[in-house]
Amino acid sequence: MALRQIAAAACLCAMVLPCTAQEFPTRPITIIAPSAPGGVSDIIARVVANKAATELRGTIIVENKPGASGAIGGSYVMRAPPDGYTILLTNGTTHGVLPALNKKLAYDPIRDFAPILRVGETQLALVASKKLPVKNAQELLAYARAHPGKMSYGTFGHGSAGHLFGEVLKKRNGVDIVHVPYKGEAAAMQALIAGEIELAIVVSAKPYVEQGQVTLIGITGPESSAAYPGWPTLSSQKVEGFSQARGFQVFVAPAGTPQAIIDKLAGAFSKAMADPEFRRQLLDLGIDPASERVEEFPALFRSLIAQWRALVDESGVTTE
Repeated sequence: MALRQIAAAACLCAMVLPCTAQEFPTRPITIIAPSAPGGVSDIIARVVANKAATELRGTIIVENKPGASGAIGGSYVMRAPPDGYTILLTNGTTHGVLPALNKKLAYDPIRDFAPILRVGETQLALVASKKLPVKNAQELLAYARAHPGKMSYGTFGHGSAGHLFGEVLKKRNGVDIVHVPYKGEAAAMQALIAGEIELAIVVSAKPYVEQGQVTLIGITGPESSAAYPGWPTLSSQKVEGFSQARGFQVFVAPAGTPQAIIDKLAGAFSKAMADPEFRRQLLDLGIDPASERVEEFPALFRSLIAQWRALVDESGVTTE
């Protein structure tokens, strides 16, 4: 009798779980954007939410939880029920840099989250003030070596991706440039345009370059980018240290979320992101749309995080 009861319970669970996933969602889904309104993550989350809600035949709300370079949003989602109704749009800082820099961080990027899908890949750009007499990477390196300690580069904060790349640039290429952290990219770019700093390493350089306000030196990715057509890479200009650590925008759910729900979310997001207008919007933001298949993403997610850990180690940047 006991064995029959156990078998019946197992069959009941097997019938209930697929039904639960099939009916999902039965209430609004919340996407947590770990940045202030108007930022890249916020814009992406809202565009995806609008399109994916149609695919899921439900409602998707975007909620901003900025602060601590994304750690507040990441911690919030980690503690949410693993039911698919609270998910995070994370990035290279929140899930790559922070866990490598801060050993006391509340969450582990692999253990505490279930990857859903990658939206796209971001590049950082090294740009120079128009007052600086350089036009490419080799001219910049020569000028920096001739003026040790006299130049400065701005980024969007201590421990940011720009800061890490800047320190690796200095180590690998034998230059002495002072880091100046700002509270955001806009502040760093305004300081660059005003001539208060000589260089900046940021994500949102595209409009400033296109308007001729700054001089493009190169982008940090290992190869040319669809979002930055014709822009030279730093590695192609023989600058050491710029062929690793790709930026990313990724949807994740709390660990333990049923795989059937992860698959349903991934399918809806994937269809939304296949829309040509959405892909154009990503390119305008400076993001290369993801190209891997849904089933390939979990392994790629782990490798992306490993790249950032390696970059943190090499940079020597600490939270102290």
